[in-house]
Amino acid sequence: MSKPYYSLFAVFIILVTCHAQTDSNTSTVCAPSNCGNISIGYPFWKKSDTNVGEFCGYPEFGLECSDDHAIIKFPTDTYQVADINYDVRSITLLDIDVLDQPCPRARHNVSLQNLPLSFSSLDLNLSFYFNCSSYPASVEHIKCMQQHDKNQSYVFLAGDEVENGYGWVRQCDEHVVVTVKQEEIDGTNLITGFGDAMKKGFVLDWVSAKDCAACEDSDGYCRYNHTTKQSSCLCRDGRTVAKSCKKGTL
Repeated sequence: MSKPYYSLFAVFIILVTCHAQTDSNTSTVCAPSNCGNISIGYPFWKKSDTNVGEFCGYPEFGLECSDDHAIIKFPTDTYQVADINYDVRSITLLDIDVLDQPCPRARHNVSLQNLPLSFSSLDLNLSFYFNCSSYPASVEHIKCMQQHDKNQSYVFLAGDEVENGYGWVRQCDEHVVVTVKQEEIDGTNLITGFGDAMKKGFVLDWVSAKDCAACEDSDGYCRYNHTTKQSSCLCRDGRTVAKSCKKGTL
């Protein structure tokens, strides 16, 4: 082999090797992990003592792994992860408070606050009224929550109670709105079927976190440092830049 061709071949080998090394670095830093049957990948990340300082993903999307169950904590609530669909960017969550209850009693509304999440078109809301001291005799109550006294509890498809025309909020101790999957609710079996529907969970879609949008648009991974409280962008070629791989330089 002549020297010019040999030199070109050597340069080619160096470039391929560097590319492989940087790809390996990127995939290692942002490599998915598992918790039971849940694959945890970007923008979610698995909490552990080794990656608390800096991680690849959104700060709010850290998952704990407990007894092979993936757990996500919102500012006010804790949920078990039943499924993550990375193709359609959705996550299915189960309310831990109701999983072992034969007659699930919702304790809180679902509060997303400022999380990069939104309710899915696959969901619908159930409106619960608990411990009502007065109620129309024509409306069926939840039998498994029947009180020893005269107070009763009720559930409606959200909005239907308004059409009923009764002042439920004034007559009941508590009003809670629960999100479930539409496919789990049949309008004819609401009183007996709400419990199973609640145990199947609900679906949330995620959107790009505000500080990560430019990074993801440039095909990078958003990283967050808990110490500095700042995000950065890990590029596919191994570079770490401030915002976008398109603007970064070698």
